[in-house]
Amino acid sequence: MVSGFIYNFCMMPIMVKEGDLNRIDVPEDYEVLDATALGRRLRFKRDTVLAYLSRRNFGRIPRPNRQLAMGPIWYEKSVKEWEAKADQKRGK
Repeated sequence: MVSGFIYNFCMMPIMVKEGDLNRIDVPEDYEVLDATALGRRLRFKRDTVLAYLSRRNFGRIPRPNRQLAMGPIWYEKSVKEWEAKADQKRGK
């Protein structure tokens, strides 16, 4: 009985994440990214993304689309749009 309680307690953060993602309305053709996935996409470490986010420095990362209890999330399509605008500013 105790081992079942400990297992359930350890699994709570995972269940919260899945529950949060299931409750939000994601526009059609949009994939959800967390800080880790955004970091991989932009070739940053997760900690770098979180540091920019905590300093509200949005020059090198896009603003999150939603702020959930599990953390910020971004939509794949909005990240692509942000990258296109950033490339235009740089003249690429």
